[in-house]
Amino acid sequence: MAILVLTACGESNTRKEIARRKAALEEKQQTELKKAQEELRLTDSLLLIAEKELAEMTPEVEAHKKALKATPEELTALTQLRVRRDSIRTQYEALGLKIRYIRKKIKEVEKLKSEKK
Repeated sequence: MAILVLTACGESNTRKEIARRKAALEEKQQTELKKAQEELRLTDSLLLIAEKELAEMTPEVEAHKKALKATPEELTALTQLRVRRDSIRTQYEALGLKIRYIRKKIKEVEKLKSEKK
């Protein structure tokens, strides 16, 4: 008899623990989604700035290259700006994929909830 009581209590606690973990997972997903969206917003701003700087610098450096007056410093600065822009773009794309993945997981959890009801 005592074993049955302990087993029943254990199942109840296990169910409560599972429910707590599911709730924590949902909260974590929402938090990560908001964090990633904010980071994406900031990265987008940085990408726009880098693209603007590159667009401003490229014609000048290209004109100097045609006239054979481009300095190594100019060429290096242009290359570094391109590398920085590409790095920011890669980060932007990765954050977009992360957001899509989190949304997919949230939908999966919601679908499981609706199926159980």
